[in-house]
Amino acid sequence: MGGEGQWQYLYIPQGVFERMAGDTVAELARACAPALQNLLQAEEFQDLPLFVNFGQADDDATEIDSLIDPEILNALPSRYRRAADQAVMLYRFFENKEGMNYAPVFTALLGSIDEVAKGFIMRRLQPELPIAVDEQKAWFTPYMGDLDRKTEDYYRKLAQNLKRTLVFNNGLSLIGLLRSCLDYALNDTTKIGGVFEALHTQLRFQGGRKFLETVTRINDFRNTYIAHQEKELTDRNIAEQELKIWIEALHMIGK
Repeated sequence: MGGEGQWQYLYIPQGVFERMAGDTVAELARACAPALQNLLQAEEFQDLPLFVNFGQADDDATEIDSLIDPEILNALPSRYRRAADQAVMLYRFFENKEGMNYAPVFTALLGSIDEVAKGFIMRRLQPELPIAVDEQKAWFTPYMGDLDRKTEDYYRKLAQNLKRTLVFNNGLSLIGLLRSCLDYALNDTTKIGGVFEALHTQLRFQGGRKFLETVTRINDFRNTYIAHQEKELTDRNIAEQELKIWIEALHMIGK
């Protein structure tokens, strides 16, 4: 559309959309108009996250900066900064309400956390990845020796996920993968070869144990409260503390 045109938000309730028989935006807008009026007249309108800070950008920045070190926020790439801002604003919306589950605050950061984890793995290991397909296959399936079946199965799954990440760019549970890689590099003396040898040489660095501690904490928190929701995250103090750690980790892992 040209720069001279005007545009507006269109509020579309799911029920109206599912019942919609027409096939034009104008018809959809007319069908949704009554629902929009009801929303505007509702007492809860002003409390919705979409509108609670509307027109108060300076106040939003102050609230975010008071929770997270401004130097860390300003150092984040724009896509991570947007995720951090969204998470903090959602936390601020929840913090003074009774009985809230803070899990959605962290959902806003899941994609960014996995992305920085993948980036770290690729920066460290991709230069070691063999070019030839046959050599890659051997690199990801090294001889396991006389390991018991359970241990061998663990290593093979770890190597398979590394292959998905480094070769096919579709690894799974990437913050968990990073934790497993760091744990092997720093704590596991099993000599396997291939990609595991690369873990030992490339993931041992000054401050590595503190790094592993932070990654483990994020992964455990993710699995307990966010991904599997084994427990409800209703403690505001825990949510605030972990939110700081997650956002600071975006900077730490990604730099």
